[in-house]
Amino acid sequence: MVSSSLSSTTKSDRSTELAERGWRVVTEIQADGTMDSIYVPLTSEEFLHPQEGFHLPNSTFHDDVTSHARDILTRRYANAPTVGVFRDLLIEWDIPGQKDLCPDTFVAFGITNKEQNRSKFIVGNEGVRPAFVLEVVSPRYRKEDREIKVVKYAHTRVQEYVIVDRRRQRGEWVEEVLGYRLTQGIYQPIVPDEEGRIYCETVGLLMSLQSGYLVIEDANTGERLLSSLELETTNQELEATNQELETTNQELETTNQELETTNQELETTNQELEAAKELAQQQAVEMAALLEQYRERFGNLPD
Repeated sequence: MVSSSLSSTTKSDRSTELAERGWRVVTEIQADGTMDSIYVPLTSEEFLHPQEGFHLPNSTFHDDVTSHARDILTRRYANAPTVGVFRDLLIEWDIPGQKDLCPDTFVAFGITNKEQNRSKFIVGNEGVRPAFVLEVVSPRYRKEDREIKVVKYAHTRVQEYVIVDRRRQRGEWVEEVLGYRLTQGIYQPIVPDEEGRIYCETVGLLMSLQSGYLVIEDANTGERLLSSLELETTNQELEATNQELETTNQELETTNQELETTNQELETTNQELEAAKELAQQQAVEMAALLEQYRERFGNLPD
């Protein structure tokens, strides 16, 4: 618990520390019998092996990347009844002495009861272990995410481990997506292609980090996979475009009808003009005949 006598600056520093390191709550009974909740920053060991009720460090970048990855993976395997995609779920291993781990996102193949509510993924009960794990580096625990967990996920026989890291270095953003693939029980680095993408064999995807955004592409088609929000936005834009096209089509239909009406009016006018022309020609012929009769009887008309 933060004492009320602390300055606002100290309180702010304490809050920042808790946000960056994560925390657990300890309840203490004071001398007067009251109970106080104390927020204790996580240690490295507690970060690596959290327990239920621990609050792991987070940030908007961390949450955005993790949510994006889980969203796309969930939709990718939506119709696969034996594939589970999980986020922030404790894993209890079937290896003696191996403590729980809590990946940001992981995929397990060959599960049963996909829709079952799980408070923990128990490998011994599931009969399968995670095949793909993605972690977003927590700045206060960069060594833990980038080095120590590499050893731990290899030990637990996770087929692929992907690390997303973004940090400031000499005033510039450094963005990395690192990957490891289990080969004969040892993690081997996944070499990025010329575009900086790593190939995640277990899920058939290419992943890269571009301007703070995790880009995920289908490895077979090269198609960039969109999040639910991006798909909704695209659908809304398509719907707006369709509505505009519908409006344009209606306007064109109205214009065509007006042109048809104008053409009909022009046709009527042409017919009237043709009739008037024929009448004028007939009248001219009759006048010429009358004039000829006059000349026969009375001669030419006087000048």
